[in-house]
Amino acid sequence: FQRLVNNNDISIYNRFEDQCLLRPYSVALIFEDHSYTWRDLELASNRMAHWYKSRGIGPKDRVAMFMSNSPLFVISWLALLKIKAVAAFINNQIVGPVLLHSLRTANSNVLVFDYEFHGALEESIQGIRELGYKTIVTVTPKEHVLTRFDEHFKGAEERFFDFMEWQQCSAEGFSRVSREDIVIGDAVALIYTSGTTGFPKAAVMDHGRCTLAISVWTGICRITEKDRTYDCLPLYHSAGAIIGIGQSWISGSPVVLARKFSTSGFWKDVRDHDVTLIQYIGELCRYLVNTPEDPELDKAHKVRLMFGNGLRPDIWRKFQKRFGIATVFESYTMSEATSALFNLTSGEDGAGAVGFRGPLVRAFQGGLRIVKVDLDNEELIKDKDGYCIECAPGETGELITLADSKKMENRFVGYYNQPKLSQAKLIQNAFVQGDQYMRTGDLLYKTKDHFWYFADRAGDTFRWKGENVSTAEVADTLGHLEGIASCTVYGVSVPGQDGRAGMVAVVLKDSYWEEDKDAPIPVVAATTVERDSEAGDGDAPSTPASAAIAPQKLNEKALDEFMDRLAKHASKRLPSYAIPRFVRICESELEITGTFKNKKVELKKEGFDLEKIHERLYWWTPKGRYMPFEQTQLGDLRAGRARL
Repeated sequence: FQRLVNNNDISIYNRFEDQCLLRPYSVALIFEDHSYTWRDLELASNRMAHWYKSRGIGPKDRVAMFMSNSPLFVISWLALLKIKAVAAFINNQIVGPVLLHSLRTANSNVLVFDYEFHGALEESIQGIRELGYKTIVTVTPKEHVLTRFDEHFKGAEERFFDFMEWQQCSAEGFSRVSREDIVIGDAVALIYTSGTTGFPKAAVMDHGRCTLAISVWTGICRITEKDRTYDCLPLYHSAGAIIGIGQSWISGSPVVLARKFSTSGFWKDVRDHDVTLIQYIGELCRYLVNTPEDPELDKAHKVRLMFGNGLRPDIWRKFQKRFGIATVFESYTMSEATSALFNLTSGEDGAGAVGFRGPLVRAFQGGLRIVKVDLDNEELIKDKDGYCIECAPGETGELITLADSKKMENRFVGYYNQPKLSQAKLIQNAFVQGDQYMRTGDLLYKTKDHFWYFADRAGDTFRWKGENVSTAEVADTLGHLEGIASCTVYGVSVPGQDGRAGMVAVVLKDSYWEEDKDAPIPVVAATTVERDSEAGDGDAPSTPASAAIAPQKLNEKALDEFMDRLAKHASKRLPSYAIPRFVRICESELEITGTFKNKKVELKKEGFDLEKIHERLYWWTPKGRYMPFEQTQLGDLRAGRARL
C-alpha cells in the first residue's frame, strides 16, 4: 500500500487497469449468463468516459447514478474513475423526498439512470430540475426503451430524459499519468447510509481507504484469479461495490453478478458458474435457510468461504451445517468508519462474533474501545475527570474508534456536503487531552478471550423494569423458534410506565396460512401481478389478469399452538424483563432497506394502537401467556388497570 502511495499510483482504477494488462482476455464479469472480459470492460468504459467528458464532466465532478446491478453500473463507475470524477451511488429503492434529499446532497447536475426507475424520477422531476440537474439520461439502450408502446410514439420533447448514446464514442484509453495527481483523500464514490432511522447520509469513500479495504479482504480471504465470487448485493452499497466488485481488481477473480438477491436463483447461480466465494449481508442467509431443504442440492457447490457482515448467531451454524460451507469471514465496519473488526473462523469458536482481536491484532490495530453509555439519552458516561469509561469484558457499551487524520488506517473522512452531521460523529478528549474518536452508534461487548460481539444499535436498545434490553439479542433468541420466518424487536411507550416495553413483529412461515374460502375473491386489474417474495425475489411467478389470487387467512389452531410455544420459549430463554410484552403477527414481509436491514420507524410509531394496526396483536399476561390484545385490553392498559 505504501509503495502505491509513494509511486503516485493510489487510484483504485489503476488496480482494474493492472488486471486488464495482466489478463485482458480472461473473464472479469458474468451477468445473466453473459461473460465480459477485462478488455471488454476497459473498451466499454473508455467509450463511456469520452461521453462523460463530452458533457463537461471532469476531475472531482459528481455524477448521480440511479441504477440497478448490471455491467452498465460497473462500466459507468469505471468511466468516471478513469477521468477522476466521482459517482454518487443513489439507492434505487428510494422515492419522493428521500430521493430528492439524496440528489441534493450529491450536488451534481448530471443524473444517469436505468429506465426501469423512470417512474420514481418522473414523480419528482420538477424538484429534480429545481436542484439543478440539467442532464438527465438513461443508460438503457434506446432501442429497448422504444419497444414500449407508451414510449414509441413520444417525441423527444415529451420525455424528461435523453438517451446516453455512448457506444459510438472513441474507445481510446486514458493515460495512467493523468491519474498520478490523485491522493489518498480523493473520492472514489459517495455511498449513502441505509437510512433506517432517517434521511440517508453520503459517506465519502476515498482512494486510500478503498484500496486498503480491497487489499485486506483479498489477503484475508486469499482470493486469487482461480476463484469466482458471487455478488448479489446492491452495488449502490459499499459491500456490493467496493468489496464485492473492487476485490476482483486486486485478485483477478471473476465476479458473478446478480441483478438482485433471489432465494430461488441464489444456489442455481452458484452451482452453474462454479462459484467458490459468496458474499452476504444482513438477513440474506436467513432467507436461504428458510427455503425448503434439498439434501441432494444443498451441498452441491464448490463454495469454500463466505464473507460479509450481519450474520446473526441463530443462523450462523445452521447455515454452515446445512450448506456445507467450512469457513466464514464475518466483519464489522461502516461506510464512514475509521476502523474495522474481522473474524475468520472455521471451527466452533467465535460463531456469531463480529471480530477476534488476538495479540498481533491488538498490537498493530489499536484505537477500538467499548465505552459506557447512558441508553436513555445516548450520552457517553464520563469519569470524574471527564474521560470515557471503558467497559469490562462481558459488559455492553458503545464502540468508538480512533479518528486520527495523521494515520492512514484511522482517518475520518465524514459525510459529503454535511459538515454538522460529520462533526456530530466525533468526540474529543475521550481518554487523553487532544485525542479524537468516532462514535459508531453501535453497542458491542467483548469476551475475555477477545471475541467481539454486536449487541444492538444504541437507539434500538431500551430500558424496561430498570434493565437494558437489546433488541438484537431478543430477536436472535426468538429466531430459534420453529415457525418464525422473520422477526424484528423494538421498544414501545406504555401509558403510566417508565421506559419502553418490548414488542416483536413476527412473520410466520407459509405453513401457518390457509386459503380463506369464505372471503370474496378480489378482481385483478393489472395485466400481471407479481407475487411478493422474500427480499425481492426477481423470478416470482406471475398471475394472468383473468385469474384471481385466493385470499389467505391464518390457521387458528396452528396459530394458538405457536403462541403457546412462543410463550414457553421466551420464558425459558429470556430474562423476565426482556420477554416481549406485545406480539404483532404480520400479514406481509417486514419492510427492509435495500441492504436487508429492518425498518422500525413505522412499527415504533404504530406501537400497539389498534386504530393504526389491523393485524393480530397479543400481549403478555401476568399468568405468563400470550393472549389476544383487543379494545378491552387497550382500555384497561390506558386506564392503568392492566399490569405488564
